[in-house]
Amino acid sequence: MLVDIINQQCKSASVNLIIVNDKVDSVLLKTVNQQVNIYLLNREESNKSQLLRTYLKIHTIVKKINPDVIHCHDTKLFPFFAAWREKTCLTVHNVNLPVRFLKYYRKIFAISISVQQDIKKRTGIDAEIIYNGIETENYLPRTNYSFNPQTDVFKIIFISRLYPPQKGQHIAIEALHLLLEKHPKMNVELCFVGDGEALEMLKNLADQKDVAKHIVFHGQADRTWVRNNLKDFRLLIQPSLYEGFGLTIVEGFSAGLPVIVSNVDGPKEIVNILNAGLLVNPGDPADLAEKIEKVYESYVSGNILNSGFLIKDKKQLEIFNVRRTAQNYLENY
Repeated sequence: MLVDIINQQCKSASVNLIIVNDKVDSVLLKTVNQQVNIYLLNREESNKSQLLRTYLKIHTIVKKINPDVIHCHDTKLFPFFAAWREKTCLTVHNVNLPVRFLKYYRKIFAISISVQQDIKKRTGIDAEIIYNGIETENYLPRTNYSFNPQTDVFKIIFISRLYPPQKGQHIAIEALHLLLEKHPKMNVELCFVGDGEALEMLKNLADQKDVAKHIVFHGQADRTWVRNNLKDFRLLIQPSLYEGFGLTIVEGFSAGLPVIVSNVDGPKEIVNILNAGLLVNPGDPADLAEKIEKVYESYVSGNILNSGFLIKDKKQLEIFNVRRTAQNYLENY
């Protein structure tokens, strides 16, 4: 998301990217426009002994750049830029995040109404809403919605880092178990796209629930893979327990898929704005299984295009186009 935004902004502004910690996706880094100046500080994550050295590095870089705006994406970064407080702004990307230092930034952005309300409730700060965006036009759309349950696989995709306490991958596995208990001959496949420390735990859960043969752990995928392959699935799910926004939801709709999301925070907001998709009770595998079955049946009956699960017109997605996101930031700076 950040790469997409700065690749748009560098078309009309001078953009510099400072990456503080040493966890860097080298493949993603290569997609940053060459007009963007990149500074890798390589601080070891959580290493407090490196804080002073990092501060001095940042101080040298900022004096050299002399920026008009310093845009942060983590509230803890403020002390590094305290000397330039009047130039600072922060985007808050989720609900329930730490609010320390929030009041010191000159301007606060929220990625959804849910995040805006969470900030207001906990700090009294009025944040400006700017929705996250993607290059919606670059997602190859599904064009064939015919489905034969005897020969076709009902392929479900779940794109997220493997972090069940927020993302709810365990709920998806339990829902799949319930679905197959009811329909043991259903030809269904659930594909998890993403990496995380919970991989082995989720594999064990899939074995315990006897659904491992119906699950694919794809691992991390770059944006090109998602843009090109999302259309080959029948359904995207995101049963998060909490979520400030949910770019994968927009990606699913962009690829012409029905989408099932939890009735929480940002995901609900996206579904309501687009008037498409289905909402499920958070943390409720039975409800998720029921909604998946509903989408499945709409394919089998040939009624998916009239189901209300898909967006009616791709123009609806313009509100979540990254060009608009980038321009909104430039105007608000």
